[in-house]
Amino acid sequence: MSKLHAAYAIAWLSFGDASRRTLVLAEGALPPLVALLRSGTEKGKSNAVSAIAMLSEDALNRALIVDAGVLPPLITFLSSSGVYSHTAAGQNACTTLRNLAAHAQLRELVKGYGAVGILAAAAHASDCVSADKARATLRALCPTQD
Repeated sequence: MSKLHAAYAIAWLSFGDASRRTLVLAEGALPPLVALLRSGTEKGKSNAVSAIAMLSEDALNRALIVDAGVLPPLITFLSSSGVYSHTAAGQNACTTLRNLAAHAQLRELVKGYGAVGILAAAAHASDCVSADKARATLRALCPTQD
C-alpha cells in the first residue's frame, strides 16, 4: 500500500472512534504521517493532514502530535499558496491547530510557529467555509481574557 493510501486509511480508521485513534497512535502511525506531510506529494500531504486532524480530536493525543514534530510542516503546508481556494486540506490543517490550541502550552507553541499571521490572512479567503475555519482557529489561539 502506498503512503498516500495508508494516510487516507488512517484518516478513515480514526474518524469518530477514540479507541481506534489510540490504537493507530500506539502502532506508530504518527512519524510516517509527519514525514509524508513534510515531503510527500500534494495529495499525500492532504491525506496526512486529514489523518492528523482526526488523531488530534482526542486531548490525550495532542502533545504526542506536537512531540512528533507536526507543527513546522503543518504551518508550512497551511501557508502554501492556494490551499484554501481549492481543497479541504486547509480546513483540516485549521482543525488540527484549533484542537492543539485547546491546551494552553500547545497554544503558545502553535503561535510561536507563526500560525496567527497565516490564519489572519486565511480568514479573508474567498471560500466562506475556509475563512470560517481560520477565524475559529484564531479564536482558539487568541482567547479573550474575561
